[in-house]
Amino acid sequence: MELKEEKELAKIAEVFTEAMQTFSKKDFEKAHDAFEGIIEHYKDSEYYSVLEIQARSKVYKNICHAQLNPLEVEPKTPADFLNEAVFNLNAGKTEKARKYLDQMEKKDADMAYVNYLYSLVYFKMADIPKTLEYLKKAVAIDSFFKIVAHNEPDFDRLFDNEEFSAILEK
Repeated sequence: MELKEEKELAKIAEVFTEAMQTFSKKDFEKAHDAFEGIIEHYKDSEYYSVLEIQARSKVYKNICHAQLNPLEVEPKTPADFLNEAVFNLNAGKTEKARKYLDQMEKKDADMAYVNYLYSLVYFKMADIPKTLEYLKKAVAIDSFFKIVAHNEPDFDRLFDNEEFSAILEK
């Protein structure tokens, strides 16, 4: 490796490392600009090793762009609404999950599962009476949800609740 190539490789590696640190802190706007700078500054390099890091910068720049400009998916079918509800529930966006579940009530949906998901949403919102109300509805439609609720880690704190135990024992 020539001295000039080593210097250019060391410099791009240093700048790339800084950009990756910014990326790992989820400062996507700053990271996007850093990767863009690498891409522009080293686009005419004659060294393969430098161009390889420059190419990696393109990938990370695109990831930053996607993080800064997320696609909004508009659900159409009952399955779409259900999937969005589950995704948002798992992402901790309980209010958004509840809104998707509200849409499910208007569609021909598996209401036992929808009621069970409502019980999880309300549990995460610390509304135990609503949690139990919807869990009771789910179990009334399909007793399978007794087993599901019993194995739900989120419900571990409810095992001492008499009403919760009664729902699972019926």
